[in-house]
Amino acid sequence: MELLKSYIDANLIINALSDEVEIAKRAMRFLTDTKRRRVVSDYVELETLPKMRYNKRAKQVAFTEGIFRSAIYVYSNDAIIKRAHDLANTYGLAGMDALHAACAIEAGADELLTFEGPTKPFFRIPPEVLKVVSLHSAAAE
Repeated sequence: MELLKSYIDANLIINALSDEVEIAKRAMRFLTDTKRRRVVSDYVELETLPKMRYNKRAKQVAFTEGIFRSAIYVYSNDAIIKRAHDLANTYGLAGMDALHAACAIEAGADELLTFEGPTKPFFRIPPEVLKVVSLHSAAAE
């Protein structure tokens, strides 16, 4: 069985470390799913690790670094930035969301997992361009 390539939005990692038990469980279920191969980028790293390190959250840093070590890692490049501009202009995405979507597409991800709600601009991207999956509600399970 081929694993799903799932691009992980930074909010998935952040929510996995949440004090809100149900949200953390939902995030962890997807982060530990053995049917998925995680995909991350330097943008996900920038949104997570610096603040954890600054606040001296050693356990959070170790957890997050473990995710990055076991994932397909996408590094930003000019083509990704150009695609992000195109996605932002076409679908009205915020800059960081456009960069995440561009990285997911660059990696050939089957889906982008996010805690953004289904009414957010991410979901203007047609599924044939990139399938975006919301983990925002319990229905996402």
